[in-house]
Amino acid sequence: MSRPAAKVTVLESSQIAPPPGSVPESSLPITIFDIVWLYAGPVQRLFFYPFPHSTGHFLDSLLPTLKSALSLTLRDFYPLSGKIRLRPGSHDKYELHYVEGDSVSFTVVEHDGDFDHLSGRPGCEYARLLPLIPQLADPDDGRRPVTAVQVTLFPNRGLTVAVTVHHAACDGSSSTRFISSWASRTAAGSGKAAPAPAPALPFFDRTLVPNPSDVYSRFCSSFAVDAQSTESIMMNLAPPDSILGIFTITADQLRMLKEMASSKSKYSFHCSTVVVTYAYAWVCLVRVRGYPEDKHLHLAFPGDCRQRLQPPLPAEYFGNCIAGYFVEAKSGDLAGEDGFTMAARLVGETIERLKHDPLEGMDNWPEKYREIGMQQPFTVGGSPRFKVYDVDFGWGRPVKVDVPSIAWIGAMSVSESRDGDGGVEISVALSKQEMDEFGAQFSHGLNL
Repeated sequence: MSRPAAKVTVLESSQIAPPPGSVPESSLPITIFDIVWLYAGPVQRLFFYPFPHSTGHFLDSLLPTLKSALSLTLRDFYPLSGKIRLRPGSHDKYELHYVEGDSVSFTVVEHDGDFDHLSGRPGCEYARLLPLIPQLADPDDGRRPVTAVQVTLFPNRGLTVAVTVHHAACDGSSSTRFISSWASRTAAGSGKAAPAPAPALPFFDRTLVPNPSDVYSRFCSSFAVDAQSTESIMMNLAPPDSILGIFTITADQLRMLKEMASSKSKYSFHCSTVVVTYAYAWVCLVRVRGYPEDKHLHLAFPGDCRQRLQPPLPAEYFGNCIAGYFVEAKSGDLAGEDGFTMAARLVGETIERLKHDPLEGMDNWPEKYREIGMQQPFTVGGSPRFKVYDVDFGWGRPVKVDVPSIAWIGAMSVSESRDGDGGVEISVALSKQEMDEFGAQFSHGLNL
């Protein structure tokens, strides 16, 4: 039986900016790591919290603190208030520009839907999450807004906090630091200490980031000449009835997967949590989809370059600093008995190789990224290191964290387990039939 459409009421729509006079006009150049995402869709994170209070209680007691904390956090993360624009006098040099008056859209919504269903496991319909997600405003005089925020209230049941950030402004590491800082400041302002200290202030100096102009220009020309095609490459839409599902691999199951991959492989690589997580999810999906045996499949996953550059950048570096790592294998090999072991070896060896030279093949990145994108790879986003379940606004830990944007970039999102037991969660967007088959395959393999 289909659920009735929920009633959604906008209670407030405003703009939140850094405190007046707190940030001078400034610009950050778009780097080689940022330009890749200029025509890609934004990254969205959706946090679900139990909140057994009325809408009036939230509006009177908590909303003012939430907004003032956001303003102060935007003072520290001021580029997120700004806009992406072409540098004046340039035809392809973009920058993240902030000027007094720039702000972030902030919307408060009341929703009469079923909070328990939307925040439940293993997942829910993607279409039902759409009213919870803020959209970026249209460009204004060529300047593209980069951040939007929405709080959705389910009276006496719960609430969600959703943040949308243009990917060209920053990667998941930076945006999660921003959200964590906002949450920590809100909790402190409400008189409730957050369980984790606020992240350190962001680092904005981009002089140490390699940015070869010829590679940058080729990215620009490749993407700008055929922007619509580029968007179709980077946004492999999930079906309209797709389910956004969440699956967990416990710490014990991770240990067993690592032992299996290590014992069956004669090759040397660090069999880490991300290695076995990526490999296992990829193989499960391949087995569900039943590709022709000789079809070449691709896995694309991010590698944080901050600590691997020479000299290294601090963890607090704000912006994108991820390189694309790519793995290729035949469907028949992945679906076979030793498919997981093979996938783990390919992922592990790729990571080991790029640890030593994260910018390997940079001269060929524009062509490589586009070539792999045309193959519609299985793409990974997120990281267990982001600690999204530690984001506490003073209401306790979230009961679920979704990344709805994976529904339109054909990706899997990875985070730490909400149970805090050392396990991991993966989110995937699939049709109802594929989701059922994926869940069965996923559980069956772990039980074995």
